[in-house]
Amino acid sequence: MQKGNTLAGLSRYLKTSPKWYYLILPVVILFLINYFILNDFILLLIVSILPFMLLLLIDYISIKLTNKQFNNNRIIYLDFISLVMVTLFFLVGVLLHPIILMPDYYIIAVAIAFPAFLRFLVLYIYYPSSMISAIALSMNYTYSYIIIALIFYKINSIAVRFIVPLIVATIIYVIFSYLFLIFTTIGFTAKYKSRPSELINFFLNRDNDGDIGEKFFSHVYNKKRNIPVVTTNIKKGNENLVTLVFPFVHPGPFGNLCSSNLPLKLSKELERDNVMVFHTATTNSNNCSGVNDIKNIGRAVKNSMSKIKYYNSVSDFVKFNVDGYDVSLQKFGNSGISAVIPYDKPFDDISIKAGLKVMKALEENGAENFALLDAQNSFIENADELENCDMIINPLIKKFKSTDSKYPAIIGYARNYEKINGLASMGVQALVFKIEDHYNAIVLTDSNNISRDIIKLARLKSDKRVKNMDIYTTDNHVVNVGNLDINPLGMHCEPEPVANLINKTVMDAIENCSPVSVGTHTEHINVTMGEENAFHNLMNTVITSMKVAKYSIAFIMFISIFVSVLSFRYLVFHL
Repeated sequence: MQKGNTLAGLSRYLKTSPKWYYLILPVVILFLINYFILNDFILLLIVSILPFMLLLLIDYISIKLTNKQFNNNRIIYLDFISLVMVTLFFLVGVLLHPIILMPDYYIIAVAIAFPAFLRFLVLYIYYPSSMISAIALSMNYTYSYIIIALIFYKINSIAVRFIVPLIVATIIYVIFSYLFLIFTTIGFTAKYKSRPSELINFFLNRDNDGDIGEKFFSHVYNKKRNIPVVTTNIKKGNENLVTLVFPFVHPGPFGNLCSSNLPLKLSKELERDNVMVFHTATTNSNNCSGVNDIKNIGRAVKNSMSKIKYYNSVSDFVKFNVDGYDVSLQKFGNSGISAVIPYDKPFDDISIKAGLKVMKALEENGAENFALLDAQNSFIENADELENCDMIINPLIKKFKSTDSKYPAIIGYARNYEKINGLASMGVQALVFKIEDHYNAIVLTDSNNISRDIIKLARLKSDKRVKNMDIYTTDNHVVNVGNLDINPLGMHCEPEPVANLINKTVMDAIENCSPVSVGTHTEHINVTMGEENAFHNLMNTVITSMKVAKYSIAFIMFISIFVSVLSFRYLVFHL
């Protein structure tokens, strides 16, 4: 998959609009160009300035009343582009006047109608369930010209010469715009049983719980798959201190859709908040389809809790480097967890195939249970997925066999939350192991990755008794819904408050340290998730549609212009 082919990249492409004040000077320049063509200020006022001002007013009222998500910047930018199209078309028409042999007022009519082509493409996205609204609003520029013309001219003198050709041309452009949409998205519609306009509208309106999103992703994540759910439970006496859950599903795509916000959903399913849900070796193709899958995972955790064999010993925390990747190891009795961490080689997500291969190798070499984690703790934009972990298998097996669970299980747990941009509702959780005279801390932030600056600062400010501090994230995509963009912890907040919260949580866990018993069990369940490379296939289908649009739009626009001009010469001219 090419870098940048992500929902985040697509959303930035779709929703970006410049601030209105950046457009003032370009608008003035366009008016000056029109004045140069017309050489008459009164005519400029009638043909260019007043219709544009009226368009702004009509669009603001009509769009605001019917679609609150279409913000002011988008309205102004759409109207600015409409003015650009009219100006360029009229300029070209005047230059080609000796060839096309059309009166200037017909050229003006064709030029004024031309923005309807683009306007319909845009508005159809925002009104996917109302074709009439999209058509009506796409013709707002035409309405504004007709209103201004009727103010300055008598209707019987301009009806045939101006109003009729203007309406005919506008309708022709809208028809060809619709045909262009059908042609460029037919493959997407056939594969996912959803109209792209509905999907893009869903993204732009940020309706993260909408029926459209559920319907669409049910066609992306629709394959039954058997996956492991590894559960490690830590008991303090007869009470559950904390339960670590390693479900091999991905916590996406975003908002509350599918398996996004997985930590909170599992916490509610288990009716407990002392649950740490780790990000395992999974990708966006391994997002689950919905509620039933969450319930299945919850049942797997409950079943494991009734079958767990408990130990009173753990290992020291081990970390080593393999081929540019840091690999950690923590054993509970004869079970263990290992996290792969970017060191010299950045990556974003580990393929489930690669992760399960590592786990199988460890279990074949003595591990009772094993879970491979993707630490998701080194945010680098547009990093590739890690599709092969073979290089860590033999070194990890060697470390597992040579690392004994010989230390008494003295463990503390704590959880804290503060309202910080990029931090989801499970906040910061810390699991602390007392090993002789020092502590090892595994910190889990409920976030979609985290910046290295925060990790460095947290370690720098940590208590001297903390020998090792590894900070992982849940990779929770719920934090992305506010702007449908990547939102790693640290991108939109200062590092220090997060680092302080992390160290506070670690200190709380240290204070809660006490002898415990710990055990691990693995259940295998069926869930509904995407097929291998499902998310890549989705993005490739989107990119393919965009490429088709890129290479066909010029041809479609040329044909629509040709038909408009043709209709004037052989229809309107004879009225």
